[in-house]
Amino acid sequence: MKLENYFRLSSEYEVSVYFWEDLFGLLGNERPDYRWIIIGPAGSNSSFHIDPNSTSAWNAVIKGSKKWVLFPPDVTPPGVHPSLDGAEVIFVPNGWWHLVINLEESVAITQNYVSMSNLLNVLDFLQRPNASELVSETKYRVNLYEKFKNTFEASFPEIIDQLTRKVEEKRAEEKKPSFWDFVTDSKAGAFKFSY
Repeated sequence: MKLENYFRLSSEYEVSVYFWEDLFGLLGNERPDYRWIIIGPAGSNSSFHIDPNSTSAWNAVIKGSKKWVLFPPDVTPPGVHPSLDGAEVIFVPNGWWHLVINLEESVAITQNYVSMSNLLNVLDFLQRPNASELVSETKYRVNLYEKFKNTFEASFPEIIDQLTRKVEEKRAEEKKPSFWDFVTDSKAGAFKFSY
């Protein structure tokens, strides 16, 4: 159930300072769906999924408890298995596969968001040919990439270019041989003891 449909309820909680940065907020009412209240009986669960639009998310258990099974993008099972009780919050980074099992009757609030740390992932996702079919509900589904990118650049000029350069520099750094690679490289004239 979308939280926006219950305005009074959505105004009765405050997003933690850790999740304040939400760049989809630049789109105002034109942003994709992003927050929900989730209510379920013991044993109910979500399907195994990655959150929409390559966003990150937080989930706060109000009542009950939940078992989470999370897999970082580059990790195969067994993954990470935290268990949340009432008044606890979990952060789910973008791109992490996960499913959630209600261990008892549970109520939780969840919100997906875009921060500077996952902005390029979100833009990359929105630019894919089939993204308009995968984006959570918005009337601007087809042109969301252009709308979001243009709105973001109007508010934060040059940031996308700066973030892109940082990613390229990091990739170039990762391609450099490590010190160990250097000292064990047989072509580099390895160190020899001379007796």
